[in-house]
Amino acid sequence: MSTLEILKALVDLQAIDLRIRDLEKDRQQIPSRLETFTSSLTSKRAELNEAKNQMDEAEMSRRMLESDLKAEKEKIKKWEARLNELKNNRDYQALSREIEGARKANLGIEDEILKKMQEIEDLKVVITQRQGDLDALDKQYQAEKVGLDERLASLNAKVAEEQKLRDVAKAVVSERWLNGYDNIRKRRDGMAVVAVLDEHCQGCHMGIPPQLYNRVLVGEEIETCPFCHRILYYAQALEQLPAAHAQ
Repeated sequence: MSTLEILKALVDLQAIDLRIRDLEKDRQQIPSRLETFTSSLTSKRAELNEAKNQMDEAEMSRRMLESDLKAEKEKIKKWEARLNELKNNRDYQALSREIEGARKANLGIEDEILKKMQEIEDLKVVITQRQGDLDALDKQYQAEKVGLDERLASLNAKVAEEQKLRDVAKAVVSERWLNGYDNIRKRRDGMAVVAVLDEHCQGCHMGIPPQLYNRVLVGEEIETCPFCHRILYYAQALEQLPAAHAQ
């Protein structure tokens, strides 16, 4: 296998690897997009539950106040019945004052009950609104999930297809150059093989020595950039390779 053929195979392999990398990036974004929805749903549910708990507490407080009010009214009835039995004016006046104080206290309890009832009504409005927001977000999540599941299935199929192409491309490259290619690719963000143009490496854009540039143009040996250590090739030489094979 000639040097140009090895370079052409590595360039083809790199193109496949770059496509796989892009597909993997798209595939990795899907769980994070779903996580954004699930996080929002969790937050909305927590807000809804908080409002429901507040209403439960308000309902319990209202019932307790109503129970206290009922007990106080029963106590006043008993005092009023006893009041008619009292003969002593002093005792009569004292009990009358107790009754009056209890009635005023009951007015305060009734005010508290009204406040609790208003609080409960306000919370009902909040709960209805939050439930609607949660239902709308959940509906949006379900629709988004269907689309993302379809997208994921499509990406999985494309990655599988690219992997098959990669296996074919690897088969024509020796293990020596595959190992070298993989080592460079891991260090250079997936770009292990780059073109030269006007005596410059197109990977790091540094100028390369004229003698090295000329050797890359000829393509008799595989050369690497002295700065970024990527494998260098001359694009026009690879473009002419299929025609040379046909001849």
